[in-house]
Amino acid sequence: MALGFIKTMQAVDLIEKSGAVANIVGLAGIGKSALVDQLAEQNHAKLFTTVVSLSEKGDLAIPVPPLTDKSFIETDEYGTLADVKFGYSHTIIEIIKYAEANPDTPIYWFLDEFNRGTSDVQSELMNLVLQRRINSVVLPKQVHIIIAENPDDMNANYDVYASDDAITDRTVRVNMKTDVNDWLKWAKDNQVNQQVINFISDNPALLDRGNDEIKPTPRSWYRVSNIVNQSNDDYDQDVLREVISGNVGPSIAESFIKFMHQSEDNKIDLNGDLQDVVDKLASKDEVTKQSLVSEYVKALSTLSDDTFNRLTTFINLLSSDGQYAIARTLINDSGLIDDIYNMAETSLAAKNLYNNLTQISFNEYR
Repeated sequence: MALGFIKTMQAVDLIEKSGAVANIVGLAGIGKSALVDQLAEQNHAKLFTTVVSLSEKGDLAIPVPPLTDKSFIETDEYGTLADVKFGYSHTIIEIIKYAEANPDTPIYWFLDEFNRGTSDVQSELMNLVLQRRINSVVLPKQVHIIIAENPDDMNANYDVYASDDAITDRTVRVNMKTDVNDWLKWAKDNQVNQQVINFISDNPALLDRGNDEIKPTPRSWYRVSNIVNQSNDDYDQDVLREVISGNVGPSIAESFIKFMHQSEDNKIDLNGDLQDVVDKLASKDEVTKQSLVSEYVKALSTLSDDTFNRLTTFINLLSSDGQYAIARTLINDSGLIDDIYNMAETSLAAKNLYNNLTQISFNEYR
C-alpha cells in the first residue's frame, strides 16, 4: 500500500513523534523533499538536508592529526600514542550550533536519496541513523532524522545500492505515490501557475505519466509553472516549447501549449463588471462556458456575497450537465461547500447558492 502526499506527511509526522526514523520511499520527483519541507514548516522545525547520493566517504567526519602536545600520550609499554581527533562536516557543526542556540526548537535532518549513496557512504551513516552519533559526537535530542529512498525494484530504472538490513529494520518504511488531488491542493497553496493547475485538473493522468523518453513528474510540473510565470512576448514560441519539452516531454508540452492558447483565446475576467461578464460568457459555447466557470471555482481563495452572487449567476448560464459538473466541483473537489453552508446562516447570497447547489444535486439523482 502506498500513500499520497498528505497521508504520507501525516505518517512521517507520527513516526518522528514516536521517536523512530521515517524512511520515505518513492519515485524521483514525486515530492519527497517538498513533503519534508512542508512538515518542518508545519511543526516550526529547522530543516537541514544532506543529499547522500552526492556524498563521499569521509564527508561527515574525517580524522585530523594531533594539533598540540596534549594530543600525545606517553605510555610505559606502548610508546607514544596520538589521540586522533575528527573534523566534522559543516552541516553537523551548523546543527550543533543551532541546537545550542535554540534548545526548544525541533530540528529535522533530511538524508535524501539515501540508497543512491555508495555502500561506503551508507556504512558511514549507520551510526548516525541507528545510534544517533558520529564518532564521539552525539546528536542533540531535538534532532529528528528522516531518510528518503528511491525504489529498488528492477522496473524503477534507478542506480541504487541495497540498504543494509539494519537500516531497514531500524527505520519505518512509508511508500509514497502520486495523488492528483493532493498535488492540486499543494499547487494551489504554493502559487503554482493557474494554467498548470487547470491543465492537470483536466488531464490528471499527465501529472506523472507520458509516452516520451522524458516523463513528467510533480516536480517537473512545478518547474513548468515557473517557466510560464517568467515567459512573455520576448520569448519565441519555439523556445518556450523546447524548454517545456525538456521538463515533461514533447508530446505533453505540445498539448499543454495548445491548452494555454485556447485558454488565452477564450479568456474572460470573471471578476469584472458582472453584467459585462454575463454578456461575454453567454456568447461562448457550452464547453468554453463550463471551462471558464470551472477555472473561476478552482482559483477561489476567499468567499464573499459578491462571490456567491457571481457563482449563482454563472451556474444558471450553464446547461444541466454543466451545472452538475460545477456543483460537483464545489461539493466534492474544492472543499468549499462546508464554508458556503456555514456562511448561509448569515448571508442570503450564500443561502441562495447553497440551495441552488442542493437542487442541482437533487435533480441529477432524481
